[in-house]
Amino acid sequence: MKSLVCAILMTALTLVLGACDAGHSVGNTAGSQAPPPVSHTVFAPYVNDVNKAKQLQDTVNAQKQALDRAIQAQTGATRTPAPSAQSPR
Repeated sequence: MKSLVCAILMTALTLVLGACDAGHSVGNTAGSQAPPPVSHTVFAPYVNDVNKAKQLQDTVNAQKQALDRAIQAQTGATRTPAPSAQSPR
């Protein structure tokens, strides 16, 4: 009985290992190809949304810097800490 169970387990193990190795043969070039471009995947809409958000953030940052420079030029202010909002006691 034990030898039958061992034989079945060894056969199953051999089949599993053989099946795992079938896709990695030497002549197989599917594993060496580059992944498809993002536009051909299910993640394309999400990647496009992230890219648009990054471009928008860059635009907002550029506008903020331009506004900061304009304010500094008009007021002659430098970056100093704001006075305390508390009244002196």
